[in-house]
Formats: sequence, C-alpha cells, structure tokens
Amino acid sequence: MKDYYKILGLTRDASPDLIRQRFRELAFENHPDVSDKENAAEIFIEIYEAYQLLSQPDKKARYDLLYDKYIIKAGIPVPDEEHIKTDIQNVTYSAREKAQEKAKTRYGDFIKDMECHFMPGMKADGSPYIYNMHKNIGISGGTGPMGSIRSKIINIPIPRSRKAYLYHQTGLFIKVLFFVLAILVFRCKLLSEYSPAVRIISAFSLIITGGLITMGFYNLEGVRSKFFHAGTFPLVRKYKQKGYRRGFHPMISTTPAGVIAFLLRLFF
Repeated sequence: MKDYYKILGLTRDASPDLIRQRFRELAFENHPDVSDKENAAEIFIEIYEAYQLLSQPDKKARYDLLYDKYIIKAGIPVPDEEHIKTDIQNVTYSAREKAQEKAKTRYGDFIKDMECHFMPGMKADGSPYIYNMHKNIGISGGTGPMGSIRSKIINIPIPRSRKAYLYHQTGLFIKVLFFVLAILVFRCKLLSEYSPAVRIISAFSLIITGGLITMGFYNLEGVRSKFFHAGTFPLVRKYKQKGYRRGFHPMISTTPAGVIAFLLRLFF
C-alpha cells in the first residue's frame, strides 16, 4: 500500500488548501518536460495519483482507515475493508490514467493552470517566458582547448498571463525604439564634430533612458520585469541550487559571450 502522504510530503492533518498547494508545487517541479530525474514521469504520475485521492474528503477518510492499519500498523480493524480497498483502487487507477495523459502534455500548456508569475492574481493564459539554464558536467574529447564542454540543458517555461505578455512586448518595443535612436545619434552627421566618446555616452544615455521608461511603464501597470523577476520563479531557484546557471549553452558562462548575453537580457 502506498503512503500518499509521504509522496506529497504532508501529514494527515493537512488542509485541502495545503494539499492543493503542495500538489501544484510538486507537479510543476516534476513534470517530465522540466525535471532532470530519469524517472520523472513515474514520480509525476504518483504525485497526481496521491492528489486525486487525498483531495476528495470522502476518499481521504476511507484511505485513512487503511493507512492506520497498513502504514501506521495500529492494528485497528477496518469495517468493510474489501469494499474500501476496491474503491481506493478505482480512484487511483483512474488517476494514473489521467496522470499519464498529463505527463504527455507539454509543460507550456500544463502551467496554464498556474498563476502568472509576473502579475500575481492573474491566470497564466499567455505565452510563457522561457528561462534557459545549463549545467557543465565535464569535458569530452580531450583537455583544455582541445576538449568540448559537456552540459545538461533545461528550458523552463515561466507562467505568464496574456496581459503580462502584452506589457513585456510593449516594453521590448520601447527599448528597441530607444536603441535605434541611440544608433542614429551615434552616426548623426550633426554630432560628427564631437569626439567618439561624447557620441558613445550620448547613445548609451538614450539606451538607459529607454530602460528607465520601460521600468516606469511596468511599475505603472503592475507587471514585473522579466530581467529582475524571472530568476525568482521557484523552479528556477531549485535548479540554481543544483548548480545550473543562466544561459542556453556553456559558452554563456565560460567565455566573454556571457557578458554580451547579460547585456542583451538587460537591455531587451
């Protein structure tokens, strides 16, 4: 008999809200699309199975009777035990079938049941923000410059509402607009009499202005910045604790290209 409380990391007195919250945390963390565990699919199915049983008060009460006898081994007789076992098996069997389908669902679609990370309180019904991460696991094909870096790569979709997506696209437009203006200012013939340093400072000031206007726009509309807040998503934090770093390729964290990538994320 499975210990469904242990699977969810809960005690028997957990409230329905806590059961639901814990299920979401574990399901989103262990979905096969984003988990680096070899048996992620089976873990995900067990989590879903446990939730389907414990989230139904009448089924949970019946399961608790069996839990006392087989998990705690309290030796308490269970009235109509065979009927209860059959009922529990039917629930878990149905849950496993549903979980297998959910496990095949793309994570980007699965997280639409979540709350928007960038605008709390809103449903994540928009295009998720993709947070690329990698972890260097060694060098193959030689050492030093002769070898190539081996890595594990994970792409984490962060739940985002349609409104947050629209605001982020608007912010991108503002920053691109000021970036184009900065290039025009730098190449402007009217400023050709000034030194390159002055023109660079003027152009850079325009880029900074675009960023500040974008941040002001975000604050006015109540939407969080991708650059400053994407890294606070719980699943991203967990992967950081496992040694993963930002970027879609090891080159991002081992060469000057990482600095360029950082600036691009900051400005765009």
